[in-house]
Order: sequence, then C-alpha cells, then structure tokens
Amino acid sequence: MDARCISCNKKANYDIENSKIICKECDIEIDYDKYIEIMKEKALNMADNVQENWEKSGF
Repeated sequence: MDARCISCNKKANYDIENSKIICKECDIEIDYDKYIEIMKEKALNMADNVQENWEKSGF
C-alpha cells in the first residue's frame, strides 16, 4: 500500500506487517500511528488556512 511521505511528499510505502511508513527517497521510517497523527495535524492546519482565507476574502 502507498502513502505520502511526511518529509518529501513523494510516494512512501506502508509496511502492513510492521505497521511502518517507509520512504526510500529521504530514508524516513515512522510508525503508522505516529504518521496518522502527523497527517491529521497537517489536514487540520490546511482546513484552518482555508477557513482563514475564506473569512479574509469577505464571503
């Protein structure tokens, strides 16, 4: 299964057996649970930025 690397944004691999995300491009290996937490935080930040820009635009 594929995932997106938290560092370089390129394709990383999800090692299901070991519950790890592994990026061969930047040599990162991270536990799946930690990866999910980081990606949740990134998604929340993106949503906050959209909301902030929406409010600034006057809509």
